[in-house]
Amino acid sequence: MGKKQRVTTKDNSLPKDQKGPSLKELTARLHLEEKQEALFIEAFTHSSYANEHRMPSNERLEFLGDSVLGLLVCQYLYLHYPSYDEGQLAKIKAILVSATFFATFSRQIALDKYILLGAGEIHTGGNAKPNILADLFEAFIGAYYLSFGLSATNEFLTPFIESALPEIFAESEKIDAKTYLQELAQSQGLKPEYHLIAEEGPPHNKTFTVEVLIDGKVYGSGTGKSLKEAQNKAASVAAFQIKQ
Repeated sequence: MGKKQRVTTKDNSLPKDQKGPSLKELTARLHLEEKQEALFIEAFTHSSYANEHRMPSNERLEFLGDSVLGLLVCQYLYLHYPSYDEGQLAKIKAILVSATFFATFSRQIALDKYILLGAGEIHTGGNAKPNILADLFEAFIGAYYLSFGLSATNEFLTPFIESALPEIFAESEKIDAKTYLQELAQSQGLKPEYHLIAEEGPPHNKTFTVEVLIDGKVYGSGTGKSLKEAQNKAASVAAFQIKQ
């Protein structure tokens, strides 16, 4: 699939006025093939830079990447959460595909250091704006998909999804992390146990701290304003640890 479309530039290299780390450093660090460099240059070209230099922006790749990300996130959730109904899956997906997480993913692999911005965006700190970084991640995934196909893109994306899930579970009371941990543990012949280790504060404003033990080992802990919230947070941490 990656051989059908290629975006080219005159010399297949970064524009001469680009400062900072070179894209070749990034392609080497992420094990990307040099022959795909032109496509990735487009992925890093913000519309503000494209307008100033009369070259393609990353908006088309962003459009493609958005759909690829949606598909792969849905596939991951469907396969890993068999007991969750459509509403629960949709809630997790909505959080995962938000600009907040996509911007975080961009920073995790330092994509912000390579983005090509116009003078105005540079002046206003465009490489730190969440919406620009989120769009960049979508464009990057679009380029990755065209270059290496769906399976490789899924393999690349999965660690990002799994790194975000504990935070999503911990912050969402409507997502039952305890059920997920129970299923995950049972699939490995394990049984989680929840221990209340602290209950602090006045009756009207208590704080609970819970630990999850599996085979006598602490796999996670959580604190919340209710016992259920604390257990849910502890379960989300434990589930992440089991999957490592």
